[in-house]
Amino acid sequence: MEQRQRQRQQQCKKYCERYASNNTKLDIGRKDLRYIIVNDKYKVLYCFIPKVACSQWNRVFLALDNRTNVKNTHLPGYYKFLSLYSEEGIKLRLRAYFKFLFVRDPFERLLSAFENKFVAKRWKAGLVRHYSKEIVDNFKRVHPNSDDNVTFTKFIYSVASVGFNKESHWKTYYKLCHPCDIHYDFIGRFDHMPEEAAYLLRQTGMDQVATFPEFLTHNTTNKMFGNYAQIPKAKIFELAEAFRQDLEMFGYGFPGSLSDVMRDEN
Repeated sequence: MEQRQRQRQQQCKKYCERYASNNTKLDIGRKDLRYIIVNDKYKVLYCFIPKVACSQWNRVFLALDNRTNVKNTHLPGYYKFLSLYSEEGIKLRLRAYFKFLFVRDPFERLLSAFENKFVAKRWKAGLVRHYSKEIVDNFKRVHPNSDDNVTFTKFIYSVASVGFNKESHWKTYYKLCHPCDIHYDFIGRFDHMPEEAAYLLRQTGMDQVATFPEFLTHNTTNKMFGNYAQIPKAKIFELAEAFRQDLEMFGYGFPGSLSDVMRDEN
C-alpha cells in the first residue's frame, strides 16, 4: 500500500512540476476550498468528489460526529468545510492535518453521473430540467433536427465542448481538489475502494468509531464499451483533452479504459 501511494504521489508531483510549476504556493482562494471536509478531532481533510463513493465517505464523517440516523447525507449543513475557517485556521489545517482524496477513471465517472442524474433522475427536478435543456440545446447547434431526449451521446457532446467544469458531478478533480496546490497524504482509487478505505481509516484512527459502508458500483465498468462506442471518436478525443489534467495526474492515461472503443474502427 505504501509503495502504491508513493507511485501515485510521484505521478501527481511529476505532472504538477511539468505543467503547474508556477501554481504551487497555496495561492488558491477560499472558494476553492469548499469541497474539502474537515474533522478536527481526527485532524483529517477529505476532498469530496461526487460520484467517487462520496455518499459512503459522507457517512464516515457523519459517524465521526455521532450522526448515524441521517437520511440525506448530502446536506452541506452536516459538515465543516475548510472554506468556512479563518485564514489562519485554513493554513494551520492544510499544514498539519492528514489530507486525502479518492479518484476514479474520469470516463467511468462521467457515465456514472449520467446514469444517476439523467436516467435514474436522482436529482431535484429543476436541476434535471436545467441541464437537460442545456445538453439538448448544445447538441442541436450541430444536429438541429435532433429530438429533445437526453442521451449519453448528447451529454458527452455538452461536457466535451462547454460544460466539463460547470457542475460538480463532472467537474475535474484538478478544479475540485487543487492537487498541485495541496499535497494529499493519501490518493485513493475507486477501483480499490474497500481495501484502501479500510487502510485509511486505520491509519487515521477513524476506524475507532467508523467503518466504510458497503457500496455498489452499478456495474458501470461493464457498461463502458456499449455507451462510449456510440460516441464519434473525434468527440472522445475532445473529451480526453478536457480531462487531460486528471488523466495524466492520476495515472489513467488515454485511451485507457476506452482502448477497445478506440481500437474498434468504424
